Amino acid sequence: MDRFLAISPKSQMWLFHFALALNILGMVLTDMWVPMVVGAIVTTYLSIDAMVRVRYILPMKKAMRELEHENATLRRKVNDVEQASDY
Repeated sequence: MDRFLAISPKSQMWLFHFALALNILGMVLTDMWVPMVVGAIVTTYLSIDAMVRVRYILPMKKAMRELEHENATLRRKVNDVEQASDY
């Protein structure tokens, strides 16, 4: 999902929202409807995708890493207890 690595996901979100606003402004001010509508559709998709990534996917990945770390710690403790009980 990391489409653009040179810019942070939050900056991508703001960039795509700004591009969408410029597309809508261009639709209002010019007569080039077909390119502007296509651009607005594309930037709407990119804006929504970036917003979902920033608000839901990245925090979920962080929580999953924390849970995996906690799970590994608990497994080590269980293995230590099992090895201690073998003696």
